[in-house]
Amino acid sequence: MTVALLIVFLRMPGRAIPKVDFRTVRPIFEQRCQPCHFAGGKMYQRLPFDRPETIVKLGTKVFTRIRDEKSQTLIRQFLASAK
Repeated sequence: MTVALLIVFLRMPGRAIPKVDFRTVRPIFEQRCQPCHFAGGKMYQRLPFDRPETIVKLGTKVFTRIRDEKSQTLIRQFLASAK
């Protein structure tokens, strides 16, 4: 319920989206996307998830493995902040 209220609040006109730094969302990727997308992993060369520009480039496509609403909300905030 709390996440739903946060999403509604964020979508209200005139409300600024809170700035979210990459350091806030990186642990989500470390938990869900390791070892493949981090140093030494088989996908690291093509899609290194320890670099914010990779996440920005992929956008919401990263939600393939990240289905938790709270995590998705934080990532959306990061993506909006990165623009």
